Amino acid sequence: MRYIGSKKLLLADIERVIDENVKNAESFCDIFSGTACVGNYFKKKYRIISNDLLYFSYCIQKALIENNAVPQFKKLGFNPVEYFNNLSETELSYLPQDKRFCVNNYSPVGNRMYLKEDNALKIDFIREKIELWRRESLINENEYFYLLAVLIEAIPFISNISGTYGAYNKFWDKRSLNKLIIKDLPVFDNKKENKVFNENSNELILSIEGDIIYIDPPYNRRQYSSNYHLLETVAKNDFPNLKGITGLRENDKKSDYCRKHSVLNSFEDLIKNARFKHILVSYSTEGLMGINEIEKVLTLYGTNYKMYEIDYRRFKSRGKCKQEDNLKELIFYVRKDL
Repeated sequence: MRYIGSKKLLLADIERVIDENVKNAESFCDIFSGTACVGNYFKKKYRIISNDLLYFSYCIQKALIENNAVPQFKKLGFNPVEYFNNLSETELSYLPQDKRFCVNNYSPVGNRMYLKEDNALKIDFIREKIELWRRESLINENEYFYLLAVLIEAIPFISNISGTYGAYNKFWDKRSLNKLIIKDLPVFDNKKENKVFNENSNELILSIEGDIIYIDPPYNRRQYSSNYHLLETVAKNDFPNLKGITGLRENDKKSDYCRKHSVLNSFEDLIKNARFKHILVSYSTEGLMGINEIEKVLTLYGTNYKMYEIDYRRFKSRGKCKQEDNLKELIFYVRKDL
C-alpha cells in the first residue's frame, strides 16, 4: 500500500540500530503502526504490541499482527477471497441502493473520481457481505478482520489518486482502470500473544510496558485521517456525512502530532510515560520538531543517546525538487532506566 511515511525501506536500518543497542529483548511496541509493516517485520523476533489511531490501520494490525495464521473459514465452508474475485454482474446488481456508499460518494455517480463505478460497487458489495457473515456468525473475529484487511489492501491499487485520498485526479489514472482483485495476505506465526490497539498513543502508553518501543509519529501538518479518509470509511462501514469536493469525513480524529503548537508537548509526554527499556524514534529533518528539540526530550528521560542519519533520497519519489537532496531520515535511540 502507498502510505505517507512508510518505513518499508527503513526496516533494515531500524533492525541495525536495535542490534547495536539492544540485547535479550522479548517485546516490541510499534505505537504509530500505519500499515503495520514495522510490527509485521519484527514479529519474527519479538512479541508485538501494535497501535494506531486510524481504524483501517487497526484492521490490518488485527489481520497481520494479532492473527498467527491465515483463517480457515470453516463455518463459511468456502474460500471468500476466491468468491469475491468471481462475483458476477448479476450478483452485484442485487445490492440495494442504500448500501452503495462508495458508488454514491466516491465514483462519478456522486460527482467524485476516486473509483470507477464498477470497482466502487464491488467494494460496497464485499463490505456488506463481510458484515452480513459476521452478523450471522458465519465468521469469527479473526476471520472478520482478515477479510477487512485484504479488502483495504486492495483498494489503493484501483484508486484514482496521486498518493493519498486528500484529492482525486481529474483524469483517470492507469491503475484506476484495473479491476478490483482481492489477494490473500501472508500471516507469520511467532507463537506469541501479540496485542493490537486502536487508541490515542499518549493514552495507551499509560497502560502498556515492555522492552523496545518504536515511535514513528507524523512529521508534518497533513492529518492522516484526511489523507486516508476513504479507507477509514470502508473499514468502519459507518456511512458518515461527507464534506467538500473531496468528500472528507466530518468530525474525524485529529492528531496533536500534526500541530506545531502541540507536537512537542505530546512527544515529551509520550517519552516521559513510556515504560520501555529501549526507545527508538523515527523522524525527518523536515518535521515539525527540530533535532535539538527531540534530543532535549530524549536525553531528559533516557541515557546512551544516539542519532542515526539515513539519506532521504532513498525514500524520495520522482519529481521532487533538488532542494530536498539534503533531507534526512533520522533514527534516535535512548535507553530508559525504569
